[in-house]
Amino acid sequence: MTEIKQLNWQRDNFENIEEAWQGDLWERKRLGIQLTNYVDRLQCGAVLALDARWGEGKTWFVRHWAKHLSETGHNIIYLDAFENDYLEDPFLVISSEITACLEKDENVDQSYIDNFKRHAVAAYQALLPTLPKVLISLGLNLVSGGILGTAIQGMHEATKDITGNLTDSMGEKIKESIEEKIESHEAEKQSLKSFKKVLMELAEKQAESQNNEKKPLIFIIDELDRCRPDFAIRLIERIKHFFDIPKIVFVLVMDKSQFSKVVCHNYGYDETLGEEYLDKFVDFTVRLNSLSPDLIDNLKINIFNIFEHLGIDLNHQNLEGCIELIDFYVGEKELSKRAISKLASQFALLYSDSFDSYKNQLLIMFLLNPTFLLKGNTSLELLKTLLDQMDNYIQSNKDDFEKYHSENYRADTHTTVLMRKANFFQEELGILIFIQLVEYYEQSVNSQKKFSAISVRNLRPTNNTDFHSGWKNYIFGGI
Repeated sequence: MTEIKQLNWQRDNFENIEEAWQGDLWERKRLGIQLTNYVDRLQCGAVLALDARWGEGKTWFVRHWAKHLSETGHNIIYLDAFENDYLEDPFLVISSEITACLEKDENVDQSYIDNFKRHAVAAYQALLPTLPKVLISLGLNLVSGGILGTAIQGMHEATKDITGNLTDSMGEKIKESIEEKIESHEAEKQSLKSFKKVLMELAEKQAESQNNEKKPLIFIIDELDRCRPDFAIRLIERIKHFFDIPKIVFVLVMDKSQFSKVVCHNYGYDETLGEEYLDKFVDFTVRLNSLSPDLIDNLKINIFNIFEHLGIDLNHQNLEGCIELIDFYVGEKELSKRAISKLASQFALLYSDSFDSYKNQLLIMFLLNPTFLLKGNTSLELLKTLLDQMDNYIQSNKDDFEKYHSENYRADTHTTVLMRKANFFQEELGILIFIQLVEYYEQSVNSQKKFSAISVRNLRPTNNTDFHSGWKNYIFGGI
């Protein structure tokens, strides 16, 4: 009886991280420690942006960094902006999170927290626009006027009478509200100034409570580029105007290029001005870089782990060469960690133990080049694309390859990785596919003499199977 391999879909459990940086195959810990040292020196307070594409592991990084900060004695707040964007104004969200965090700190006197709460309420009342207050009053009048209690058959007439009377009443209330707003303007300004002053005192007290190390409060706001655009923009504006004070460091987690488009759309700016607008609110941007060449072995471990969770052993003989193929495409297509996980899931769905290594490699190629399955291209066109990718890779790294073949060549990490990928085309891709690629290249661009020293026609197998048609039928035909 054949043993059925279990598929185990990965789920991140960020709420219960036992050890900071556990499973850190992308070496993010180093950046986390550097950032910690940096923010500890920011006694003046600051707003930082952590910038990376979707799927690059921003949430994984800040969640583990938050755990690290907690373990090193920092007061830390993590806020998912996307989960809170149903609220109208983020002012209350930020104030509430600060209050909740510092109430857990036994070294901060409760009287300072209570004083902050009172001033936060007063400041929020000052921020409320005039119109909603009028509408609330109008709503109460409508209810008390009897509209909801009127019988259905008489509702139209009753409504007409009541709304007619309320028109004048509403006009008077708007006028009164505007006059009240003008008269109270100075008091509201003072409320906002008092709020910042009290917040500064509270931030100073929490810093003094950190064993005389004066560590700032770290406030991480994640998923900023996923939440409602008007909420996201108002959030960063509120931070700059009311919370940008000493001893508090905000870290805004986003895909900056995407978020800048939201800004442009919201304000009608030219696309080139989006990031300039964001820079008004951000003191320093930290780029969460993609995988560097010297982490190639860690990448392989990561790929192995992802596939292993899905019940697929990449060390199996019929998967020979697949890890190198994925490795190449991760660099060529700049795949994110999330994209690799998606590829693994798709592969697990279509994979079979009965496939040989060539078929599995072809399956990965089709999953990474899905347009070929939709356009009805021939195998020849698919192979040409793969060859173009090879040629682009070699041409873009031409100087490194020339250095590699020079007499004075000395190995370094970058060039070693380049050559490993180049050798992969010939040694790991599978001889059948490689022969087809080179043969097509000889026939199509022979005049350029790029491979004039190579001849593979005598090595070509007699079995000329059209793999593309077979795999297209398989993938669209189901399991």
